[in-house]
Amino acid sequence: MNKQFQRSCIVVARELVRLALAALVVLSPAALAVGEVQSPPSGAWGSLRPQLYGDREIGVVDEKFMSIEAPANTPDPSATPLTLRFGAQAVGKIKQVRLIIDNNPSPLAATMQLKPGVPVDEIDLRVRIDRFTSVRAIAETGDGRLEMRSTWVKASGGCSAPPSASDGGTLGEIRFRPSADATALQMSIRHPNNSGFQIDPRTGDAIPPHYISHMRVSAGGQIVMDVDSGISLSENPTLRIATSTPLAMPVTLEATDLPTLAHYSATWERGADASAKSGGSR
Repeated sequence: MNKQFQRSCIVVARELVRLALAALVVLSPAALAVGEVQSPPSGAWGSLRPQLYGDREIGVVDEKFMSIEAPANTPDPSATPLTLRFGAQAVGKIKQVRLIIDNNPSPLAATMQLKPGVPVDEIDLRVRIDRFTSVRAIAETGDGRLEMRSTWVKASGGCSAPPSASDGGTLGEIRFRPSADATALQMSIRHPNNSGFQIDPRTGDAIPPHYISHMRVSAGGQIVMDVDSGISLSENPTLRIATSTPLAMPVTLEATDLPTLAHYSATWERGADASAKSGGSR
């Protein structure tokens, strides 16, 4: 397959995705006139809502229950920080959180399953933002309550940004970085998380998709969180969780990628070198 043909395939694929997203909503002439001055269209949410939640009621106003935070103008659309915070009424009661980036090629960025009773009060991720969009978090409690919070992020090209120039390290390398009081733990995986929309700047070739599809966090031998993810997570995916009490030891992170189905895992014990890697493996 020659380079010109590969480039043509990428252009066609991106245009098809753009048209598919545009078809999810019907814009009025007034909305088209406003453009991006106020807000972008609702994107994928109009289609995903009935698929995922039917006609169930979704709360949208109680910031004390849950909030979402992201920079309005992201300094890096390929690695935009995103923070979810849960209030006292929500901590330990959330069983699932879905993260939807409306105008990304793959809008459902992550589905997080939380173990009931684990006092998670903050989750931090880094995500790709392809263009001006609403970023939504929809949480479901054990008793079926649904709450959604959203924020606007202005960005361009996060899903097609070329990979980092740094090639150091080993694929699947996992690092743990705890807070001083051990109530927060950041876990990162060295992985390109290629989106399938990127071009290698050195060769001009299309870069095929290669991304972390699943992560599992266990503490003290018990599963704390399962995360189904995809191309909307940034290169070298990072997950940080904060809890009101320290997690039981040891903490293990397991991850699987697609399309290779490679498996990576590492375990951390309190008192270990916080900045040192724990050996990922395939």
